[in-house]
Formats: sequence, structure tokens, C-alpha cells
Amino acid sequence: MKNSILLIFIISIYFFSCKQKNEEKDRNIIIAGKIENLTQEKFQVILHDEELLESQVQDEGYFHLKFDSDETGNYLVQNGDLRFTLYLEPGDSIFIRADNQDFGSTFEAEADKSLENIYLREKWKVLYENLYENMMELMGHPREIYFGKKDSILSLVKKPLVDLKTTEKVNKHFLDMEENFFKYQSLSLDNMYPRYHSNIHEISQEEVDFPVDSIQYLISQIPMDDPKLLEVESYKSLLESKLNKLASDLIENDSTLKYQDAYWMAIEKMLSNQEMQDFFKFESVYYEIYFYGPVGSQAQIDKFLAENQSRKYAVRLEKAIAKWEPINPGKETPDFTFTNLEGDQVNLSDLKGKLVYIDIWATWCGPCIAEHPHWDKLKEEFKDQPIAFLTISIDDTREPWEKMVKNKKMTGLQWYAENAWQSEIARHFQINSIPRFILLDEEGKIINPSADRPSGSIRETFEKHLQG
Repeated sequence: MKNSILLIFIISIYFFSCKQKNEEKDRNIIIAGKIENLTQEKFQVILHDEELLESQVQDEGYFHLKFDSDETGNYLVQNGDLRFTLYLEPGDSIFIRADNQDFGSTFEAEADKSLENIYLREKWKVLYENLYENMMELMGHPREIYFGKKDSILSLVKKPLVDLKTTEKVNKHFLDMEENFFKYQSLSLDNMYPRYHSNIHEISQEEVDFPVDSIQYLISQIPMDDPKLLEVESYKSLLESKLNKLASDLIENDSTLKYQDAYWMAIEKMLSNQEMQDFFKFESVYYEIYFYGPVGSQAQIDKFLAENQSRKYAVRLEKAIAKWEPINPGKETPDFTFTNLEGDQVNLSDLKGKLVYIDIWATWCGPCIAEHPHWDKLKEEFKDQPIAFLTISIDDTREPWEKMVKNKKMTGLQWYAENAWQSEIARHFQINSIPRFILLDEEGKIINPSADRPSGSIRETFEKHLQG
């Protein structure tokens, strides 16, 4: 009976897909299917870090996601720790099956873009197993061994693409972009080699035996006026590398330049295509907002909106800014609940009456750990002032957090947030990277949702509010 229902569902998707192709203005995309052993009750569909849809999982792992979009691209589908992308365009409907416990090997797809997405799953599975999981080993080899292994790995990864190109009805633009991925992926790895190799062997980059000049010449020849190539991550990383290098050179010649200003100058010097300029300027502002919020970036935001000529980037930036509106300075903070080392329930409201300086961290986060000595010094320095120093772990489980806190004899307010990145405080405060520091006033209102680190200039902010 279940197989009959499944067959009817797949046939209906095929029918609906054919119908959509004849309706030029149809912007619907449907992602449906069944995934065994899901761990969360909700699916999210995300494009460019923007959530397009959230939907409940149905019985036995079935799901049906329908949303509007006018963009062809890689849509991120997320259910807890399960994250995968699907290449789709407006009007597409796709049905997928998989087992969450071995997603890459069990993935199957039917209907629109099924061949492209089956290929992508195989590509990324082979790429991770043969390249990304062994990146340090690859980069540690002498140059000749590196070149041989790199070419062998990319040939293995590319084999599914060679097979796919012989298949009819595969999207031509998709095939072109995949060819460009491999073209620029090889050059991107070569560009990374001197830095990785020098770090692995603890030598200077100048001591690395590698044809750096030849690689840099090839990079200098890549096209810089084709916005379609921005869909190719390996191409984009090469262009970003060139822009960063030029920005660093500009700062070296003028030490008064701030990095963001130097980066924009590099964009204008290097790129003549307006959409390319708009894209890289947008990304530099967008990711500052995505990770740290618009506080402190207003001048750059205004400059971008005044100069940008690509409306789609302005819309995305406005949406990113709007997400931070509920946590702008002066906003009330909800009364979140946590547990302490003893397992007792504790609430954020317990700390009202003091400034509250919050450190969101995890035991696996190196930069978080690096701030601990500065945190301890700051806490000692202000021990007689009405400031609560609160550390909140977003580790996946309590065990590593408890172990580190006890082994390092970490004192003070040590609290744990359930559900890690999906915890209430992480979602409310738009926490997309850690460490993240938050400063609240005596009433629990937000002073800064992305405050300075202990190793930075937070003391000045403390003094200002203690005196006021």
C-alpha cells in the first residue's frame, strides 16, 4: 500500500513539473520525499543564508516543501545536523529518498534535476572522502607528489561528470559551471599549497619548493568580467585571494587605510564589470552583518546602498539588516533558561541589576579558548563592580563542557544551553559564529548584541556604562 502511495506521489510530481514548465511566470519549487532516521521535527530551506521556508516532518520521515523563488541555484535543505544542497530552478519539483545515517550513499532522486542532484551527491561524497578529509596530508607532500595526487583525486572526482555529459536532458548551464568548478578548483589548490605546506613543515613560504610565479601568472589570466562565474566557489575564492592581496598591498603603502576601505579600493581597481563590483562589495558588507550585525557598519552600509546598481544585492542586504532589528541596542532580552554545572535550572533574569557580559562559546572552538585568559583577567579587574560575567556553552552535549570546566577549574557563572546552534539564545541573537560576546544593561536591555572581545576594547564600554 505504501509503495502504491509513493508511486502516485512521484507521478503527480512529474505531472506538476510538466505543467509548470508551460507557465513562464510560475515561481514554485517543490522538494518532497522521505528520509529515514531524521533527528529533528522541522525542515528549513535556505538560499543565500536566508530562510525561505520552515516545515514540519510528516509521519515516517515524509516531507513536502513548497516555496516561491525566482533564482536558479543551490538550495540548502536542513534538518538538525543533516544539511544538503539541491540544484534547482523556478518551476522544478523533485522527490528524494535517503537514510540520514548514510545520506551520501543512500541518496536517490526523481523528477526535475534528478540527474544533476544525484551527480552532486556523488561528487561531494568522493570529494570529501578523497580531498577535504585528507587536505593536510595532500598539502604536506613535496611538489611532484602533490601534483600527481591532486590530479589523480580530481580525475576521480570528475568521472561522474564525464558520465553525466553523455546523458540527455541535463541542464547545459549546470554542465558548464561544473566544468569551471574543476578548472578553477585545481588552480585554487595550487594557490593554497605554499601557505599550507609552510605551516605544516614550520618553514617560511619563501622556502617552499613550488612554482609560485607560474601559478600566480595563471591566476592573473582568469576572467574578471563574467558574473556567471560567481556561481563557481573555486573561481570566487581565487578572485577573493587576488582582491585580498591587492588590499594588503594598498595598506602597506598607506598604513592609515582601514582594511574594509582598502578592499573596496582593490575591487574598484581590479574589476571593471559593475555587477562584479557590486557582488564583492555586497559580500564584504553582508558577512560583516551576518556575523556581527549592523552596529558599527552603518557607514559601509550607506556607501554600498548609494553606489550599488544591482537591486538584488540591495534587497538581500536590507533583509539581513532587518533580521537584527529585534536585537538592536535598547531592545528587551527574553528570559532564557539554562542549566548550571549542578544541573539546576537558571534564568537570565536572575542577573538583573548588573551589567551582564555574556560569552557564547564551545569546547571545540580554538578562538573561544584563546579568549579565556583575557576573560579571567577582565573578570578579576572588575570583580568589585556590578558586572556579571556569564559564559554559556553551546556544545552539542554537556559532557565535553563539564569536563573542560572542571579540568581548567573555570569559576564563576558557567551555564549550558540545550540544542547548541538551535538553542533559543543562539537563534534569538543571530549567532552564526563563535566566540560571540553580548552586553546587557542592568534591566536586561541590549547594549551591544555583538560586543568587543575581552582581548579587545570592552573595558572602555564597561567604564562608560558604569560611570553613566
